[in-house]
Amino acid sequence: MIDCARQQVRVIGALIIREMHTRFGRHRLGYLWVFFEPLLLGAMISLIHGIRGNGSSARNSFEFFSIGYVMFFLFRGLMNRAGNTIASNRSLLFHRQVTLPDMFFARHIIEGVACSGVMFVFTIVGIALGGEAPDSPVKMMCALGLMLLLGQGVALVIGAATSEWEGIDRLVHAMSYLMLPFSGLFFMVEWLPDWMQEIVVWVPTVHIFELLRDGQFGDRFSANYDLTYVAGWILIPHLFGLAGLRLARPRIGLE
Repeated sequence: MIDCARQQVRVIGALIIREMHTRFGRHRLGYLWVFFEPLLLGAMISLIHGIRGNGSSARNSFEFFSIGYVMFFLFRGLMNRAGNTIASNRSLLFHRQVTLPDMFFARHIIEGVACSGVMFVFTIVGIALGGEAPDSPVKMMCALGLMLLLGQGVALVIGAATSEWEGIDRLVHAMSYLMLPFSGLFFMVEWLPDWMQEIVVWVPTVHIFELLRDGQFGDRFSANYDLTYVAGWILIPHLFGLAGLRLARPRIGLE
């Protein structure tokens, strides 16, 4: 059992290196783009909202939007890249040690590490700009981990479905943008009318964003989240996704 685990760790490590070379080239400076992309996008989103607002409250603060967008960038990135994961790594299936889930795990580790680093940078910048230190960095990291797991489960389902129906990939890209206003990135539940609160709490990402803001701002706001509900949304897609990949594996031809 231990030997098998070590072997899979080595396989995933090799896939991470290959993915980095494929996406960013073999020049070491190219690897920095994995950090610069969410860093630049998050900074632009937060600056736009900071200019539009007065910047004196959490609703318009730099850290509210910058760190929040990094979380959504992680989730959207895992979804959007899921469709071509199998196609771009199909030749690796010649190696018996490489499995379909390994391909996804390698990509997700890269995205998770990059977004963790960017979140740390934005936290430091927010403090330097006059903001307060996070109330609970542990809660913030837990929120990032939950978003990674939720996105991973959805990505596994998308990957399994795309192996059978390629057109699903186009639908996923559109849906990733349509869900932006309802994800919890731009609001906290307590800011909404009662009737709207009853609707948005059905969205699992809202609970994760509430946990993030609880870690950022503490008692300044009343966070509303149910981690049991989030756990269900993480577990069920993982089960369906892993089962779907197992069924799809015999039908995936090698090129």
